[in-house]
Amino acid sequence: MAPFLKPLLRIAQTVFVLFLFYFAFRLFHYHLDLVTFPYSNTLREGAMMTSTDALVKGLNPYAMSLQPRYMNQYGIIYPLLVWPWAKIFGTTILIHRIVTAFFILASCSLIFLVLKKMSVSIVLNIWAVLMLYSSLMYPGTSTPTIDPGATGMFFFLLTIFIPWACKYSYQSLMLSVLFGVIAFYSKVYDFLGALIMLSYLFLFISRIKGLFYGFFLLSLFAISIMVVNQILPAYFDNCFFASANMAPAWMSVERLHEQIRIYTGLHQWTLLLVGAFILGYLIKNFQSLLKKTPHTVKEFRFPLVLYAGICSAFVLYMSLGRHSGAMLWYFFQLFSPFLLISAVWLFNRSSLWPFLCVPFLIYNLHVITADQNYKCFNKSIPGWQEISTAISQHQHILNSPLIAPLMIEQNKDIVDDGQAEYFLPGGQRNYWMKGWLKEDERVYIQQMLFFDGIRHKVENKEYDLIILQPSLLPLGVGDDIRKYYKFEGQILLYAPQDRRPYALTVWKPL
Repeated sequence: MAPFLKPLLRIAQTVFVLFLFYFAFRLFHYHLDLVTFPYSNTLREGAMMTSTDALVKGLNPYAMSLQPRYMNQYGIIYPLLVWPWAKIFGTTILIHRIVTAFFILASCSLIFLVLKKMSVSIVLNIWAVLMLYSSLMYPGTSTPTIDPGATGMFFFLLTIFIPWACKYSYQSLMLSVLFGVIAFYSKVYDFLGALIMLSYLFLFISRIKGLFYGFFLLSLFAISIMVVNQILPAYFDNCFFASANMAPAWMSVERLHEQIRIYTGLHQWTLLLVGAFILGYLIKNFQSLLKKTPHTVKEFRFPLVLYAGICSAFVLYMSLGRHSGAMLWYFFQLFSPFLLISAVWLFNRSSLWPFLCVPFLIYNLHVITADQNYKCFNKSIPGWQEISTAISQHQHILNSPLIAPLMIEQNKDIVDDGQAEYFLPGGQRNYWMKGWLKEDERVYIQQMLFFDGIRHKVENKEYDLIILQPSLLPLGVGDDIRKYYKFEGQILLYAPQDRRPYALTVWKPL
């Protein structure tokens, strides 16, 4: 290296460090505002809180008798982890968001440790962590809210990286299986980590270890299914069959293309740098690559991070990326860790990376954090305080999912936690399931009892307050509400992480 380049590289690194401090402070401030906002950040934050509240009260959140009022299609692990804290401090919005924040930071810390083990420069390491951190809090996504996405992601990453860090020892493979099963019960799609590890062992490590992993995974998974189905009767109806039956209706190629376009736009400078570095490597080593012998190629082990990234990209393209109800969080949780690890490992191979990369990396971090507006977390925002007061003054409320968290905090019984509309498909056995699985008739009975109960209470004016979105008025009782209740007006409530207001209609008995 030319002597005059050394001071330039030091200056570039110093500038980079200063910008990283700025972005770290900005992100932490945004995250703190998000966690401490005392009202709903998204429409359906109440769904996970109902499960936690049931556990605190000694109820089974997946008891069929509590469905679909306690419907939760996201899994039991997150509520179980919140449970002891909620038992001590109450089932509050803040406690749930703190647990979510812990798993976001734990996932970022895990990536930091992986990059440290790969001997990546500490500055590049921190940049990758901040990129992931900003992704997991990106506006419009559910990950930083009361949601199990960050929890599932943490166990997904553990499933993959623990064997890698321990040189695929049998003990680490057993831990990986355990975390893979826990990931499944956090969010079903995070079971992908175990499938990645299973296939990687077979293809690149050892067929014996692959067989061991597969047998242990199958055994533990089968036992867990029997135990969970026995203890939590509605679990698989809610968490597996409901999503499996609704998935085809949710699939949209247009949504896939939209998410790919936005995701590549958010990472375009990183992707351009990766392309430039790969091209430079190929040009520089063209002759030596041609001289590779078949024996050398045979000894080459495909990198786990690259393999995991390809597998995740395939699943996103074929399935999860087409989900019309999702916006980027599957990409951020399943693909970003592997993209960022691969990128900074590649940059770190050049001693000139500070000179070549710093401006682009700083700008990319700016691009992905540019939409974070602190004003959206104004705790004095109109409407919320009025609704909170109204809830405290009434006992029996037919509620919108948006106000469910406030009702749970005030120890009021909720009617709709935001997932009730997905309950009925959980009883169906469609597509590939139809031939060998019996439909769960209990679901149809509970659905009928649920709406009959609402209709009966409306007709008898047992609800002393109704607060619903206009689109949810036809819950089978829209006409009855108009007949027995007086329309008091409409109120707009802003949900910061959704980046949109929701119109709620207020009704009181005639």
